[in-house]
Amino acid sequence: MKLKIEDNVVQALKHGLSYELYKALLLSYGKRGEKAFFYVKERRVKKYRDFFVVVGREEYLVDDFFCTCKDFQLRLKGRKPCAHILALFIAKKLKAYDEFDTYYIDFLIPND
Repeated sequence: MKLKIEDNVVQALKHGLSYELYKALLLSYGKRGEKAFFYVKERRVKKYRDFFVVVGREEYLVDDFFCTCKDFQLRLKGRKPCAHILALFIAKKLKAYDEFDTYYIDFLIPND
């Protein structure tokens, strides 16, 4: 299943991280779109060797069509993008993420 990003958001991306993009996200996705804009603006999208992570209340593993947040899994039931998926989409298009040359999974497994 592929999640579709609204055309007005895709068009607004041509202006970068701008008011046009903010407005398009807000009109198309409401509070989720607004959150996505600020996640990118605040550099909360992280690229590791194995995963992309978006930092919201917690750190969420995100790819183009999936997020580990409860909003995506329970409320949206995987049918629409959550704020984290939107943020990842924007960050990838604008190359606006921090990159780490390490595996995220290494932070999840305790070293004994």
